[in-house]
Amino acid sequence: MLSIAEIPFKCFNFRGVICDLFVGNKEYKFTTYNNTKILEYSIDRNDINILLQKGKYTLNIKSENNTGNQLIAPVKGDMSKNIIESINSNIYLNLKKDGHTIFSDVSSNCGLEIV
Repeated sequence: MLSIAEIPFKCFNFRGVICDLFVGNKEYKFTTYNNTKILEYSIDRNDINILLQKGKYTLNIKSENNTGNQLIAPVKGDMSKNIIESINSNIYLNLKKDGHTIFSDVSSNCGLEIV
């Protein structure tokens, strides 16, 4: 699970992240509150590329050539925002510790929403 959003806080906004990855019985949490850094963040209509770093760990998450559909979402009570949502996205994961891959996988049936 991954969510990245602009968080309003007092007089400014910041980009927050929460990501939870289970590999076997081990859980890897990448979050703003545990000092995770967003090293790369690029999104276009159908593709994402995100690189997160927490201590010795890095997690690269990519999706490519998704066939998402455009949906309308609410903004302050009006249905005026366009989002892209897919239930069959290809997601690529690569988890490294100290630069060495400890988990890598691809899934072709993932939910993806780009807002």
